Amino acid sequence: MASIMAIGILCDDRAKFNETVDYFYYGAGNGALDKAIPHVYENDLAQWQESGRDQGHSLLGIGLMGTICEMAWNQGVDLYGAEDSKFRKACEYVARYNLGYEVPYTTYTWTNGVHCLNTEQTVISEGGRGGGRPVWARVYNHYANRRGMAMPNTREMVARSGPEGGGGDYGPNSGGFDELGFGTLAYTRDKATAAEAAASPSPSKPAAARSGTSGTSGSSKSSAGQSSGDVSAQGGKSDKDLAATGASDLALWTAATGVTTVAGGLLLLRRRGQARRDAE
Repeated sequence: MASIMAIGILCDDRAKFNETVDYFYYGAGNGALDKAIPHVYENDLAQWQESGRDQGHSLLGIGLMGTICEMAWNQGVDLYGAEDSKFRKACEYVARYNLGYEVPYTTYTWTNGVHCLNTEQTVISEGGRGGGRPVWARVYNHYANRRGMAMPNTREMVARSGPEGGGGDYGPNSGGFDELGFGTLAYTRDKATAAEAAASPSPSKPAAARSGTSGTSGSSKSSAGQSSGDVSAQGGKSDKDLAATGASDLALWTAATGVTTVAGGLLLLRRRGQARRDAE
């Protein structure tokens, strides 16, 4: 889903962008919001689908859904706020458990394999509990800074993990390379004013669910979420292509390139320093 949305934006392909938004709401697989977050609890927590498997995959899921929501937000579509900010509650759930606190858990049941065998995860998994991944700065910035919502567990996780790093900073396995590690750099901003928060796009579900929502790009006909401002019913910006960067954006893109270069250099120096300490 993250790849399809990114390709849609880069290639100005509205059908691909809309396909991802439709699947987020109506898809048959675990990328759909109600499948990824099957249970919501009264204490502002929501169970993540992978919680009974292990915590590494739970953190991976937070990172991927955060990526999708952030890309959509930058196109004027608020997936972060879907179903009363359900994703916020899941972030709080995963963060809280990995901080060492207890959380509620409901048995997760699904059919597995070619024979569709009923399978259950009856308890939350302690596998990988307490591990770190660079997935928290982005979601905390959105909910706490942009929207002014409470994120106490995520805030504690951000403070504990410190500046986010990239591949190699979180262990040698593939999980340590799931994110580029620019979260602290890109998503550490001052808290939004009331006026700025009010001007943000409002979440709006696409038109009624249809069969075949997981079809190929080009088959999507519904809106990708109507929102305020200059966003069309198709989810793209009405006066620009999805991927357009007009002359007015040139300075911002130049600055962003410079910051990225500096950040890459700092990460390289950090890696070299760690290698020297390990050698000593």
